[in-house]
Amino acid sequence: MIAREKLDELIETHSAKAYQAACRLTGNQADACDLVQEAFLRIIEKKDLFDPGFDFGGWMYRIMFRVYLNSRRSRERLREVPLEPEAGSVPAAGAGSPERAAENSELGRSIGAALAGLPAELRACVVLVDMEGMDYEFAAETLGCPVGSVAGRLFRARRALRAALGPMEGI
Repeated sequence: MIAREKLDELIETHSAKAYQAACRLTGNQADACDLVQEAFLRIIEKKDLFDPGFDFGGWMYRIMFRVYLNSRRSRERLREVPLEPEAGSVPAAGAGSPERAAENSELGRSIGAALAGLPAELRACVVLVDMEGMDYEFAAETLGCPVGSVAGRLFRARRALRAALGPMEGI
C-alpha cells in the first residue's frame, strides 16, 4: 500500500510524461487531457494494488494504455464523427527560426495524422517503443500481449507510417 502523499508526489512527477504519451496516442490535446485524468483517477482508485517496490511509471503506463484502448473500442462502437478536424499532435518545443517552426509544425501534423490513421494496438506499440523508448518486454506487459506480437505490430505500424509519410525531407 502506498500513502496518499507519496502517490500525489509520484503523480506530479510523472504527469508531464503521461500527458506527452497521451498526446501522441490521441492526436489532440483535449483527448489527451481526458485520458491522463481518467488514468490518474484509476490509479487513485487502485492505489492499494500498487507495490512501492515496483516502478510507478510502468504501472501508470499500463493503466493509461488500457484506458486508452478501452476508450478507442467504445468510440469505434459509437462511430463518432468529429464536428471539426482534429488539430496536429504535440506542439514542437524550441523550434528556433520561423521557417524551422513551420517545418516542424508541418512535420508534426503529418506524423500526427499518420499516427492517427493507425489502429489503436499498432499506435500504442509505436508510442511505447519508438516514442517513449520502452523495451519490447515492457510494451508486451503493458499491452497484455506476447513480445512477438509487439514486434509484429511494430513492423506493421512502421511500414504503414513509411507508406503514409512517403519521402520526407529532414527525417
